[in-house]
Amino acid sequence: MAKGRTGSLERELTQIRTQVRILQQQVEEIRAKLEGSFVPIEEVLRRRGLTFRKASPTDNLLLPPQLPPIQERRFYEMMKRYSFRIFLRELIARRGSRPPSRLRRFCSPETEEEYLNFLVGCGVLKERGQGHVLAKETVRNFGGTLEWFLAQVMEREFACPAIWGVKFDHLSAGGDYDVLSWVERNLLYLEVKSSPPKHIEAPEIRSFLDRTEAVRPNLAILLVDTELRMKDKMVKLFEEQLAGAGGKVARPIRRLFDETFLITEAIFLTNSKPNLISNLARIFRYFLGQREDGFREVKDD
Repeated sequence: MAKGRTGSLERELTQIRTQVRILQQQVEEIRAKLEGSFVPIEEVLRRRGLTFRKASPTDNLLLPPQLPPIQERRFYEMMKRYSFRIFLRELIARRGSRPPSRLRRFCSPETEEEYLNFLVGCGVLKERGQGHVLAKETVRNFGGTLEWFLAQVMEREFACPAIWGVKFDHLSAGGDYDVLSWVERNLLYLEVKSSPPKHIEAPEIRSFLDRTEAVRPNLAILLVDTELRMKDKMVKLFEEQLAGAGGKVARPIRRLFDETFLITEAIFLTNSKPNLISNLARIFRYFLGQREDGFREVKDD
């Protein structure tokens, strides 16, 4: 009995410590805003003469409204797992039914149960009969939730203000801007693809380049949420779109590290292997001037 009571107290103490760390981070974020270091991205865009009619929509967001901050934080932490994001993408595609067994290569049966129980606990899924359904029927795909996550990554991991799902007025390029952020006085446009490379075609690359040209950010990144290679198809798509009259790109696309490529001086292509946050961090490090330290020439295979 005493041993069981001790274990229960230890678990409660661990939960309290976790909550204290979350509160400390939230206090630091609020302090940064009050000190003026946290510049609203809306002000940045307004000074550039850009006005938008919508931003940060929630209709296509898996998270239920009025989710307690602690649960939202837990959902964010779970989203850092590649297998969890794959699991969510398949759940949405099947309208909440259990994903097929082929996903076992991304997570074990025990992890599947962990994910399902977690999603029910935070209100993303509802139990119905012998299965589950999505709590929000307005969710049609994983794109909105992935955009929200990347905006959260910019704010929580890099202390950079960010908005997602931005639709501008009076721009020649159509479509939404997935994520816009302000990084060390540089406007970042981050395009996120939840589909694997085989489902991405030339018009999507052309649209990304057109939107980049329309807003002219200091830095643009196309992030494909996959652990598959970028060289085989994605780099070729960029080469085709950037080819001039002679059928060649003015400057060869260069591999920076792993599956991250420098398309132009201000445009990057990357994936989620080994970790999308660390890949973004290395891109920022490169872009902000540390281009010699730690970035050796990488030969393509």
